[in-house]
Amino acid sequence: MQSRAAAPPACGLGRRMRRFEPMKPILILTTMLLAMLHGAAAAPPADPERFHIFLLMGQSNMSGFAQLEPGDEQPVAGVYYLPTKSTHGLAWQPAAHPLHNRLPSDRFGLGLPFAIEYQKHHPGVQVGLIPLAWGGAPIDMLNKGTSVYADALRKASFARKQGVLKGVLWHQGESDTTAPALANAYAAKLDALVTDLRRDLEAPDLPFIVGNLAEFYGTSPEHNAPDRIARINQVRAALRGLPQRQAHTAFVETTGLNSADSHFVHFDRASYIELGRRYAMALQSLEPSSSRGF
Repeated sequence: MQSRAAAPPACGLGRRMRRFEPMKPILILTTMLLAMLHGAAAAPPADPERFHIFLLMGQSNMSGFAQLEPGDEQPVAGVYYLPTKSTHGLAWQPAAHPLHNRLPSDRFGLGLPFAIEYQKHHPGVQVGLIPLAWGGAPIDMLNKGTSVYADALRKASFARKQGVLKGVLWHQGESDTTAPALANAYAAKLDALVTDLRRDLEAPDLPFIVGNLAEFYGTSPEHNAPDRIARINQVRAALRGLPQRQAHTAFVETTGLNSADSHFVHFDRASYIELGRRYAMALQSLEPSSSRGF
């Protein structure tokens, strides 16, 4: 997991254009349009029922760790987001990778693949993503009473004036395998987080989708001591058991996915795409059939 002490970078979607020599009109127009796409506020759909909003919470595997490729910084049609950190207040932006901008390692993640898959099953819907993850964060940095939790409530309150809050996507737990006390308390803390969010958002049936820790986590020399593996399995069990403890929740397996790093902690690009698809399908399993499509 990446260090929480790292300074967050400036958001890549809001870069200022440098001053160039005089350009031809068509080049000027093209440059202006690109600047608008990457930095200007975006307007969500006029019909709130067609703007579906999701909170993205967790640590580095939610914020995204895979390397960016050419084209990733181009906005995805019909998807908007509220930047994790912004100097311009709350305003929807066209969504592109990286969605998170808290740490330098925030790159390609599962949020946009989820939104793309979700739209396939909800024709005519546009998606709003609220990225809130923090690489390296244990659950104690994300639950009620923390700045991240307060930020989630603030942004959700803003977003619900323009759309419908449809769920929370959660991928976290690696940092809670580092000590017995953390692993022992993880299930209770996760349950409390689900309950607190639903109560504070006044959404008692808000879907909450959790992903398993990577199957390869615990196979590197850094993390394969027997006591560490026991704690990893304890957190996995807490995540897998959430649907038995809390209604309107679902669990996503990480079977067959691959690692992007030698530490065997983070997923690679193809795995984030597949993981996003799996989150969308897990969410769909909680929806009444009448809510799918228009």
